[in-house]
Amino acid sequence: MDIFLAPNIERLLRMKVAEGLYDSLNEAINATLNIALNPECVSQERLDMLNEDIREGILAADEGKMSDAFDFLNELKNKYD
Repeated sequence: MDIFLAPNIERLLRMKVAEGLYDSLNEAINATLNIALNPECVSQERLDMLNEDIREGILAADEGKMSDAFDFLNELKNKYD
């Protein structure tokens, strides 16, 4: 099966592999799909925290308070690891 990822998604997944979170791009894709297809594998508390972070990010963007995406993703990674 051939899969084509959006460049930003591929870049993010490759970054996760480079950080050592996953051993391969294939593993990163499978883990991401597993979470997307089996939401019960993620705790409700974690989902609530992530949704709150997303709401805060949207409000900040609406107010023109933008930050570097990679810094933001690293903050989220550290928060949820």
